[in-house]
Amino acid sequence: MSRLSGFLDLLKAPFKIISNYGKLMGITAIVYLIIYSISYLLGTLSTQPFLLDLTIKLMNLASVQPGSPEFTKLLVAIAEDTGIFLGIEAAYTVLFFFIAVFTQTAIIIIASCYYSGYDLSPKELMFKISKTWTRPFVTLIWVQLLSLGYTSFFLFLFMIPSLLLVKNPFIPIIVLIFLAILFIGFYIYLSVVWSLGVVVSVVEESYGFSALGKARDLVNGKKVYGFLLNLFIIIVGSVVLIIVATLSPANPILVGVIQTILIGVISMFQFMAYTGFYYQCKDGLEYTRVPVLHEDYP
Repeated sequence: MSRLSGFLDLLKAPFKIISNYGKLMGITAIVYLIIYSISYLLGTLSTQPFLLDLTIKLMNLASVQPGSPEFTKLLVAIAEDTGIFLGIEAAYTVLFFFIAVFTQTAIIIIASCYYSGYDLSPKELMFKISKTWTRPFVTLIWVQLLSLGYTSFFLFLFMIPSLLLVKNPFIPIIVLIFLAILFIGFYIYLSVVWSLGVVVSVVEESYGFSALGKARDLVNGKKVYGFLLNLFIIIVGSVVLIIVATLSPANPILVGVIQTILIGVISMFQFMAYTGFYYQCKDGLEYTRVPVLHEDYP
């Protein structure tokens, strides 16, 4: 019962924060969602012509004699379109990453001030973001690298039963299902420390692997709360996105914009909850008290 109560407290935390900092959180949400949606829309409209052109060229390639000048010309054109497409995707990926860094920093600062009882003004928020964002930036890069390494490791494990699938189609399928469940479950488990590490890097004078190490120590004994929170967010997010996808299948761009906005809202909820989780873990340990944010007010 105590575990359920602790988990429910995490779900209530964002609503308590909004009730005290509704205006500031609302401004942050509006700016974030507008920039995020416009970036998604521009990215989609930028890549669509290249995807369409690439699809047509690939279809034409199947009807051209291999080794002919026309075949070579199509291959060169396909390579050029692919390079441009990947370049645009990379640019927007970097843009989305920076948007996430600044937004998460702002949300954690606002939520931290709620728990400290500090009355934060918009001017002070901007000042603190400018002084703090580099720490979560470094931490999020570490998180991305760890996530990439973990995913690559499991993809290698998936390859082994997949190669055996041709000879014995039953046992490898069971192994693949087991590995998939194990991969998802352990990824959610690791994400607890990763997400809490971002909060630590904003609230404390720590970043990168050091912040992740502090988060690991801080969450000791309470990982189940974070696991349930991550699982809840994944389930709710998946259900919402699936429902939205069925509303207007004939207009994928509109659906994509709506899904982008909803993903943004869910992400904001997640980091408000994780800031509450940070203070919940901190209250449960004799953790050295640090300033909620630095005393470097303008």
